[in-house]
Amino acid sequence: MRPIDKFTVKNADKTSFDAGVFVMFYQPIIGRNGFALYQLLRAFPTQKGRLSDLLNHLDYGLNDLMNGFDLLSALHLLDIYDNHGELILDLQSHLTPELFLEDGLYKQLLTDKIGLPALEKLARESDFSGQKISKKFSDVYRVAEVPETPVVSVPTDTKLDLAAFKTAMQDQGVQFDDETKDTLALYALADKFDLDWYKLFKIAETTKNADQTLNTANISRHLIAQNQKQPRLLDFSKAEQGLIRTAKSEKPEALLTQIKKRRFDGHPTQKEKQLLVRLSRDGVLPEIQNMLIIYFLEIRGYSNVSDYLEEQANRWKKDQVTSAELAVRWLATYQRKQTEKATAQAKPQQKAAPVGSKTPDWYDPDYKNETSRDQQAELEKIRRQALEKMNGGE
Repeated sequence: MRPIDKFTVKNADKTSFDAGVFVMFYQPIIGRNGFALYQLLRAFPTQKGRLSDLLNHLDYGLNDLMNGFDLLSALHLLDIYDNHGELILDLQSHLTPELFLEDGLYKQLLTDKIGLPALEKLARESDFSGQKISKKFSDVYRVAEVPETPVVSVPTDTKLDLAAFKTAMQDQGVQFDDETKDTLALYALADKFDLDWYKLFKIAETTKNADQTLNTANISRHLIAQNQKQPRLLDFSKAEQGLIRTAKSEKPEALLTQIKKRRFDGHPTQKEKQLLVRLSRDGVLPEIQNMLIIYFLEIRGYSNVSDYLEEQANRWKKDQVTSAELAVRWLATYQRKQTEKATAQAKPQQKAAPVGSKTPDWYDPDYKNETSRDQQAELEKIRRQALEKMNGGE
């Protein structure tokens, strides 16, 4: 976007607006800049102009304006269209307090900003006494082709059914680590990876922490790995295939115990056990932890991995090593580079001699001057004559 870009506002006169509702429910999420932008778009004269006009009224920069557009569109207060370089800004009405609080995502976003006690107070103010007797659409408008018996079907939309997700958590004994942050992360993951609550929960179940708490970082890495192009197992040697199978089948602490017992007749230290727990909480998958253990204990021959393993885990995280296959490939590439480096260092380097110090190729160390005295006298005569000519002599 550029300040000179044109824009047109649509439906500003058709939006319903309650300042009290907007301030209490939306402003904590979108901030004052977002609030001011929404208000300006509703009231902007002629509904046309350039972005510079908005910037002049709002008195902030282009980046703040773009961020405001993003916030309003994310909360469905604004739809943005690019019509051959001209922006079409389609304003939308805000939700009523009841509908706002029924939306699990909006409710969690507001909780994250104002806290649960303040949200509960807002919810109480939105409650109505008495029994709700309103009819649903399907109760009034019946379609003959649709049977009245309930039909169980797989959800077709990607909106997270948080209530169903929580019920599954309760049934399987899974708990939130931080309910507000975890819930927001679940909404983001469901939206990004196009998942319904059931598919998302099955992944959450297999990636939870040892204490049965939800680990959204693990879920994210699992989904990234699933969507990342992975090398085939057949692309590796038999030894590498065995390594990959071991990494995928063993629990990290059990594998650490096995290797330390076999190689060093020892046991994992408390520091190493705590490190594995920390790696799990940071979203490092068990197969990646196993590859790190194998690398340091089996390949590097270290007897204690606590001082090095976390650093390597961060390096793999940066390099997007999200599976045992990618870890094996990374190690193969690393070892090849190390071998090439060692070979280059072992090869004798030819140092360039200083200018004037290099011995000519034609130099013969066994050369002996065998010129006779008469020949030397003749050469001296020629040398003197040459000097005289250079000095202007005839």
